[in-house]
This record gives sequence, C-alpha cells and structure tokens, in this order.
Amino acid sequence: MSPGQYATMEKLISQFEQVMISLKLQDQWFLGAGSLLGSLQHHDYIPWDDDADVGVHLRHRPRIQRALSNLQPKFGTYWQHSRDKLFFKPLDKNAKTDLNTIGSHAFSNAPWAWPFIDIFYYREIDAVKGEEFRQDFHKFNLSDIFPLTYRPFGKHWYPAPRRPISFLRSYYSSKGQHCFSSYSHALEKALLPKYMDCRKLMERYAFVHRCPIPEQERDDKPLGFCDEHLVDGSGRSVHKIRTALDPDEIDAPLYTVRHESFKCP
Repeated sequence: MSPGQYATMEKLISQFEQVMISLKLQDQWFLGAGSLLGSLQHHDYIPWDDDADVGVHLRHRPRIQRALSNLQPKFGTYWQHSRDKLFFKPLDKNAKTDLNTIGSHAFSNAPWAWPFIDIFYYREIDAVKGEEFRQDFHKFNLSDIFPLTYRPFGKHWYPAPRRPISFLRSYYSSKGQHCFSSYSHALEKALLPKYMDCRKLMERYAFVHRCPIPEQERDDKPLGFCDEHLVDGSGRSVHKIRTALDPDEIDAPLYTVRHESFKCP
C-alpha cells in the first residue's frame, strides 16, 4: 500500500473503534483473519495484504449497521450477506491524487470503494464453539477469543483474541509456514495464487520472533507473557514488544519466522 492508502486504513480502523466505543462494545470486537496474522508476523499489516479485518458477534450487527450509516456522507458502507464494509466516500473520478492521498477509490464493478474495512460476524454453535457467520468452515473455540487481549498493529494497539495462534488455525494452514497471496482487494478480483516459504522473504520483510520473557524476570510475573522481537533480514531485533500470550502459543512454530542468527535473550 502507498503511504496514503496506509493512512486511509488507519483512519478507517480508528473510526470503527470510535463507533464501537460509542456503542459500549469496545470489549466485543477484535482483529481477525489477515490483520491478526499481520499483527503476529509483522506487528503491522501483512506487507502484501490490502484490507483490514475485524470481527464481532452477530447479535451486535443491527446496532453497528445503524451507527455506521450515521457516518454518511463522509464515510460509505455496504452490507453483504455475511460481512459489512466501511470506507471513505469515494473520491471523485477526476480528483487529482498522489501517493499521499487519503480516501477510497470507487470500483466500476462493485458498490463499495477501496481501501475498506471488512467486518465479519461470528455466532455460537454451543457454549464452547463458535463459527464465522455463513462461513461455517471457520470454526473455533470461544475460549480462544475471550477474554480479549490487546496486540500491536502498526502504531496502535487493538483488541485481539487471547489465543491468536489457536484462533488462526481455523483460517490458515497449520502444516507449514508458507506466505501466500491469492486476492487483490484494490482490484477486487482473484489472482493466480502464489505460495512461498516465508523464510525466503526474510531479507525483504521483518518478521516477529516470539521469545519467553528472560528467566530472571519470571519470578514476579505470572505465566503468559511473551517478548516479541521484530527481526530484520540480518537477524537484528528492530524492536521488542511484550505481549500477553500463553506459553504453548509462544513456542508454537506457526505464523512466525525464526531467523537462524537471532537467539532469544
């Protein structure tokens, strides 16, 4: 994404967050799908992703739709069968734009505009299990979501499932660490799928390496904290962020790439 497109996404997520706060639902929404994967792998968007994904319970959908509709005309909305979209009122087709322009661009073949936020909804199957609405192949344990925690995403922290790796298993392969791209939201069309060993991308993109907190710091802290290092292609830690994460998720080899030159402190 260009700087302007990235800033547009930031403003859209911020606006959605403000709506959820106004509805007293701040503890009911969370990063999901590609955005959650980006937070785990990069502390930001996946570099080759181009939308944001947030989840919320289906019972809140009518209230959220009414609140988002009230954001017009500055923002636009579109209700799909299973998901909703939030975007800026489309830029005029003759508007002059550059890489720093903030706003959403209209499609000729779709009634929404990009960049946008994808809002997906879930519902309970029973007291233990949940599934994405009308995407019932995405099934997960409700205890993997709640109680929510907060995770870094770009320059901000947003609500996220408390066991993000377990939650993402319902979306992405758990058989190997592959980076892939198969859809362009900017073009709103499927692309020829591309799969690659994520390790081959380490020279180009920084990846998060999860570490247990140092042993000397564990006595006065409960279990469930992780030092997440963003490691560049040379094996250098760009930054370290401490997050709440269960021990088995810290050790999981999924949704991370471990640089052979980097060792946990």
